Amino acid sequence: MLKKILKNAQEQQRLVDINIYDDEESIIGYITSINDDYFTINEIDKFGCSDGNTVYHIDSIKDLSSDNWYLRALQIIIDHKDSLNQDNRNTIYKKGKELISHFNFLKENEIVTMLFFEEDNFELGFIVDFDEDFILLKDIDQGGSELGTTCYRINEIIGLRYNGLGEQKTKILYDANNRTQSSATPS
Repeated sequence: MLKKILKNAQEQQRLVDINIYDDEESIIGYITSINDDYFTINEIDKFGCSDGNTVYHIDSIKDLSSDNWYLRALQIIIDHKDSLNQDNRNTIYKKGKELISHFNFLKENEIVTMLFFEEDNFELGFIVDFDEDFILLKDIDQGGSELGTTCYRINEIIGLRYNGLGEQKTKILYDANNRTQSSATPS
């Protein structure tokens, strides 16, 4: 059965997610060749870039997924990877009210922003509104799904980042989710 699934994934050029015995991380990519005993996979990283080809023994496969939410999201990233720019990241470490001057730009341009708080806590989303003491954020997970809206105290924020690869990836997935939802909504 595994050979058939691998062959099908190769023919359809479909991403697969493979767990190998004695390997802690799964291998994600495109099957480029397969024979009776071995297969070659072009491994893909979380930003849709090729990490190169690796050959594995078919018997080393613990389990294999060919259609899950992560693979569908990664395929969207791959389809839009030319729009990712690793030189666009802006990180600003200022505390609280020192950041307010940046909020309007981020709000007006609907830029996915990561707010940093103490103890490695962060929140990701769009700035909806703010005043001298509070910021209202439309929370988004890294898969681009809306989680709700939360009001945070500005004096708890120690920095922010926008246009990093992670934020760009989240925006691509957010836009894809919204296109899917709007096309599914009857007029």
